[in-house]
Amino acid sequence: MLSVIGAAALLSATGPALAQTFTVAVVPDTQNYSDIALPQPRGAETFAREMQYLADQKGPKNLAFVTFVGDIIQHGDGQFRLPATDTAPARDMDTRAEWDIANRAVSILSRSGVAFGMVPGNHDYDNYSWWAEDGGPGAARPLAGGRAFSFYFGPTSRHFAGKSWYGGATENGLNSFQTFQGDGKPFLHLSLEMDPPPAVLDWAQGVIDAHPNVPVIISTHEWLAPSKTGATDRANGTASLFAGTDHLSPDQIWDRFVRKNPMIFMVLSGHAYTPAVEGVSLGENLRIDHNDAGFPVYQVLQDFQGNTVGPDGQAGSANGGGGWLRFMEFDVERRKIRFYTYSPLLDRYAGRDGEATFGVAASYSEFELDFPEQLLTRH
Repeated sequence: MLSVIGAAALLSATGPALAQTFTVAVVPDTQNYSDIALPQPRGAETFAREMQYLADQKGPKNLAFVTFVGDIIQHGDGQFRLPATDTAPARDMDTRAEWDIANRAVSILSRSGVAFGMVPGNHDYDNYSWWAEDGGPGAARPLAGGRAFSFYFGPTSRHFAGKSWYGGATENGLNSFQTFQGDGKPFLHLSLEMDPPPAVLDWAQGVIDAHPNVPVIISTHEWLAPSKTGATDRANGTASLFAGTDHLSPDQIWDRFVRKNPMIFMVLSGHAYTPAVEGVSLGENLRIDHNDAGFPVYQVLQDFQGNTVGPDGQAGSANGGGGWLRFMEFDVERRKIRFYTYSPLLDRYAGRDGEATFGVAASYSEFELDFPEQLLTRH
């Protein structure tokens, strides 16, 4: 049974009451930074650098909220087998080290006072097994369990317990909601598990109903596929990852839930990317659909885990992700949302000054969208 905890909590301010702009940041898949099978502490340091940058930007960017779109670590099942190499035998590894890397990094953001939300990706489930070879148990399907995620990043964790902006969670700790303010006005953020089942959508509907007329952003792990040829297809890993369960695909979630709620104006996701070419991978996309009220819903993909170009400019010199972060600057006076992509590791902006744009046009790395109707009027 699912429950709403504190659904009627007061909407709390996390920044200046009135400002010309405020910013919401997205942290794409961090799994490679946490991965203890990859060079460390290189990835852990990148993760920490991202979090420190966000903490430092609370004032300069009027940072109102930060959302993580899942795959916080790489090997969520607690153990995996590192294959043998020419210089070392096969080894059984303990994934607690990955959760600890992530926890230390997220603590930097947590101490800053910036409101944030987190969702699990497929790599964060308890039975996402990676050691089928050399006598391991094999890949477990369907994905299930979220004890480790909930322990580190659930409602009773030190990151969220007692925070005025953290509204509540489902009983398994994999879904939660947060509130924040931008330009003195309330916003609602739903952090939904990967391909949520109908019971989770029922819980989320209860949260929305308890916050009438408030604009809503959703973050979930899987939603859009990369734009290889300009396509804006929604992703669909449900069949392979949650076979035999009632988990829903993004298309089903759109039809059953998103399109029916007029105040949902944005869906943010990660998960989907392509193999890297010279250290650069495609992991961006944008899709705009109109809900049943006729209002636009902006759906945005950002997944840079396939990018391995480090500060030296060489492919493979950074753990996957390259420190890239997505920012959305809400310009209240111009009624525009400016999306841009920056890496504190590289100190570069994607789509500017010849910077590689992850295999697609710069318009996917830096672009503007009009304020949707949901931000202009309260219904």
